[in-house]
Amino acid sequence: FGSSLATAIRVTSFFLSAPRDFQRPRSPRRCRRVAMESRAGSSSPHGAVPSPAGCSSSYEADIAEHERPGSADYIAHSSSFLVNNVLERGSLKESGTVDESPPVKKKGAFAGVFVPTCENMWGVLIFLRFYYIVGQAGIWQTLCVVALSFAVALCTTASMSSIASSGGLASGGGPYHMISRALGPVVGASVGIMYWLAITMLAVLECLGAVESLAMAVPETEFPWHMQAIGSAFLAGLALTVWGGINIVTKLGLFFVIVVFYTLFSFYFGLFTAPHEEGGNEWLTGLSMANFEANWGPHYDRNNSFGTVLALFYPCFTGILSGANRSDVLKDPPKHIKHGTFAAIIFSFFMYVSFFILWGSVADYRYLQGHVHGGNEDLESEASHFDVGRTVVQNIVWNPFPKSAFIGIIIASLSQSLQCLIVAPRLLQQIARDDILTVLKPLAPLSKKGEPTRALLFTYLVAALLVLIGKLDLVAPLLAMCFLVAYAFMNCSCFALTWLKSPAWRPDWIHQKRWRA
Repeated sequence: FGSSLATAIRVTSFFLSAPRDFQRPRSPRRCRRVAMESRAGSSSPHGAVPSPAGCSSSYEADIAEHERPGSADYIAHSSSFLVNNVLERGSLKESGTVDESPPVKKKGAFAGVFVPTCENMWGVLIFLRFYYIVGQAGIWQTLCVVALSFAVALCTTASMSSIASSGGLASGGGPYHMISRALGPVVGASVGIMYWLAITMLAVLECLGAVESLAMAVPETEFPWHMQAIGSAFLAGLALTVWGGINIVTKLGLFFVIVVFYTLFSFYFGLFTAPHEEGGNEWLTGLSMANFEANWGPHYDRNNSFGTVLALFYPCFTGILSGANRSDVLKDPPKHIKHGTFAAIIFSFFMYVSFFILWGSVADYRYLQGHVHGGNEDLESEASHFDVGRTVVQNIVWNPFPKSAFIGIIIASLSQSLQCLIVAPRLLQQIARDDILTVLKPLAPLSKKGEPTRALLFTYLVAALLVLIGKLDLVAPLLAMCFLVAYAFMNCSCFALTWLKSPAWRPDWIHQKRWRA
């Protein structure tokens, strides 16, 4: 590390001192103008314009060399080229993946970070597992689960913001590109592989959630191994959509956001107005302080504990790196990533807390655990898991037309799975292109359209194997572990660099001081 740092300092010093060493014309701007006029001399009525004093006769070639990105003279004129062009565009140009398309419209913290981060965090677990979590853990332990998950997200967001402000360049590589350029390629590859696997498993989780919602809405779709069969069909259809191009997905982005907000509103409105049927379940009474007091403490059954509930909930805080995925379209990436991500996780924290308090106040814990047949608990053993969810959603959630809540859950789940299948292959292709792991090198080439087709195929094969697990409650803990490992790499690396006072580590916020880190 010391040898590399010394080499970097010598190279930087050479480039910064180069303007005093290179011989240049006395008036570069005037010579450039005259040379441009000389190029048009054949078509000018006065012929070629002679070069002024101090300009060589071959200045046209000098201008071409001077204006060529990557030349020594160009670098000597602008030291910022070393950072902004060599690192950000140089490696892309060498691999033939540089994007020459016209610049896109830059976005701020709200549209570019806050909205996509919230959309990625608000997954299927909010709609299908929140009532079960509060029924098992009780209100106060559920709030502890939310606070603990929020603390992890808060620390990781602080680390990501520090990385973005300490040389993590904005590019299409997303969080991997930022981490590898700020913390080193080895750390970047380690975080990137775990993050890719976590995103792939998130796509599987959302697909299985959509299948579960479909089985609740249409009982006829239940058959042996239906979770694996329908989940595989959904996943294949989403992969084909991504392979065909992301233009359709981009155009449908606003529609997906509207569906997510509509589904959330349906749950909120239903919780405030439940029950919707008179003479129904005796444990479903609507919002009351009696339910709140009865559900305050935990009521775990023999298959659950605080750890299982935490693992089931934690994926709701796993979309916090979405701002880094879109860092290349932000006006000020370090500032907007920090503000937008912090606003998203704080807003989501209060939303989750409100949801759990409402679920804990609307019905008795036995109803929330799945004893939907009132006082006759023996019938619960005969009721399938899908029947329980179907009963809870129909009796509590607001449905302006039949099955509307289930339709919203299915669309919201598939949209988030689609987003994951867009991000994961690009992340894997970036890791393979840097050639840190030679086994991934065959996944580096892009298609003629500039799409990571090979990486998409590999990601789909991994997801197709994972979807065979076929159970939402089994995928969620695996997903939580993958995200936690990736976040631990980031946080520990930032802490070590701050504690060791590395000269290459230059964050502008919490990691400036040891005691803060």
